[in-house]
Amino acid sequence: MSVTIHEELLDDGLRKISLLGVLDAPSAMAIEEQFQAKLLEKGGNVIIDMAGVEYMTSYGLRMLLVGAKALRERKGELHLAAPNPHVMKVITLAGYDTMFPVHETIEDALLYMGKGDLSK
Repeated sequence: MSVTIHEELLDDGLRKISLLGVLDAPSAMAIEEQFQAKLLEKGGNVIIDMAGVEYMTSYGLRMLLVGAKALRERKGELHLAAPNPHVMKVITLAGYDTMFPVHETIEDALLYMGKGDLSK
């Protein structure tokens, strides 16, 4: 199974990128260039909606970390939101929850960023 990307512009220039599917090595390699381009296209803070990611391996984590570092260099910040328990366990075991903010829900990410609920 592959992974798809969908980008949504929220108010205040904030963007949400939703990932859907399995984020293993083959699928992450297939979308990595597109993912990085979307992240860096406008910079700023980006919420990655992980609710649709069924499974993730270390290569998927690597893709997120590379994106977070590149975004940080452009004065932006990557926020992960709504990972399922399995995906959250992978993030936590790898220690990536200390490398960028991880939120239980999209709403939590918006509140953390001081944006209130822009998703409605």
